[in-house]
Amino acid sequence: MIPIPDPLRLKLEAGVTSCAWGWVAVRRDGAVYGFTDHDRPLTVAGVTCEPGGGFEAGETRSGDGPGRGAVFGVLTSDVISASDLDNGLWDGARVEVWRVDWSDPALAFRAFTGEMGAVRRGAAGFEAELAGLSARLDRLIGRVFARACDAELGDERCGVDLDAPGWRADGQAGLVLATGVITASGLEAFASAWFSHGVIGWISGANAGARQRVTDHRAGPDGAVLTLDPAPAAPAAQGDSFIITAGCDKSFGACTAKFANGLNFRGCPHMPGNDLILRAAGSEAVRDGGKR
Repeated sequence: MIPIPDPLRLKLEAGVTSCAWGWVAVRRDGAVYGFTDHDRPLTVAGVTCEPGGGFEAGETRSGDGPGRGAVFGVLTSDVISASDLDNGLWDGARVEVWRVDWSDPALAFRAFTGEMGAVRRGAAGFEAELAGLSARLDRLIGRVFARACDAELGDERCGVDLDAPGWRADGQAGLVLATGVITASGLEAFASAWFSHGVIGWISGANAGARQRVTDHRAGPDGAVLTLDPAPAAPAAQGDSFIITAGCDKSFGACTAKFANGLNFRGCPHMPGNDLILRAAGSEAVRDGGKR
């Protein structure tokens, strides 16, 4: 049951209220924003909620499963921009929905808490789904036996220190060759494919703060060529700076040969495949479950 302050409860029961909605959003990078549908700023839970185009209430429902809600908003360059949404800066943001008495903002109660999920964006606004915190219980937990490693390069289970020399580099964007394909300078010391399957993080430019996976890295006489997935929300401009980390294709071969980290490999490289069970007797000397 949601606790409602008695003075506010009495106002709600009276039928004539001075209530407004307030939203406190905490992004995964720690940035905190407050919005309200009132025409003046309101302080809710210690956060100043600004009026004028932030969020607008949508339908909220609950049942046997996790609660679901929705918010609508207007794209504003200084708070919520199209590039921030497309680059995923708002994905997974924690959102608290508050009902507050605008005549006395101290009278408020938290009506819903969730995480921002799927976002549908138009030319001037967006609609975002809010999933209740119990939706986390629907996530798969545990490991899957597979030949490939299930750790993320550089995390605690992997153990590779990505701050060590050779595993990351500073670069600058050059030309945009196609959607998601750019040239880059600053990577001349690295061979082709060194950054394939790595991560690029933008430091400056319209995509600052965004991260993309590097699906392909090719060295060339005129600079490196990087293929990014997803493509940056805003076209990269010449001189935009970034940090790029070496990539790992999750194979045991890359773990041992490239990173000398075979002891921490989090896969089962010698696990036989399903075809080993189904195959008929043969004369092959090597029976490792590979394709016949």
